[in-house]
Amino acid sequence: MAIIKTGIVGTGMIGPLHIEALRRLSGIEPAVLVESNLAIARSKAEVLGVPTALGDWHELIAMTDIDVVHVCTPNYLHYQIVKEAIAAGKHVVCEKPLSNTAVEAEELVRLARSAGSVNAVHFNVRFYPLMRTIHNMIAAGELGEIYDIQGSYLQDWLFYDTDYNWRLEPEYSGESRAIADIGSHWMDLM
Repeated sequence: MAIIKTGIVGTGMIGPLHIEALRRLSGIEPAVLVESNLAIARSKAEVLGVPTALGDWHELIAMTDIDVVHVCTPNYLHYQIVKEAIAAGKHVVCEKPLSNTAVEAEELVRLARSAGSVNAVHFNVRFYPLMRTIHNMIAAGELGEIYDIQGSYLQDWLFYDTDYNWRLEPEYSGESRAIADIGSHWMDLM
């Protein structure tokens, strides 16, 4: 069986989780880690046990032995990385949102279809055991007709007044900020 080699761009909050998930799958190797500069990449690669570190995602895209690119960067970088990865013949797993605008997202979907590339957005919450149970209960008619869904998504990464995250800045997260980022999980579940 051939090994599928992956490159992960971005190791902030979610990139290390992608690496851990990839390690749990047979036949897949997290082979390359990319960060905003080489020093950070080398440090993170050592901690996360990834053999190759790069400080520029363009270098990853140019690698002929990488099959899949995981885009785990701030939202504003998704479009360009995904577009160039598809153009280079790579498959892509991108954190949500796929891009900051619907026009860009539609373009990326068209490009992936034309290239025969997988272009997946990562909606992991739908596979949580509780969500699968609820899905099966609805499908079996056990909950009756659903008219309204309410919920919340609590996180502690902005707990202190001194906490900061790029998701707070529209130029990095996009105009829809929380809706496109964490709110998209709620939309996907509905």
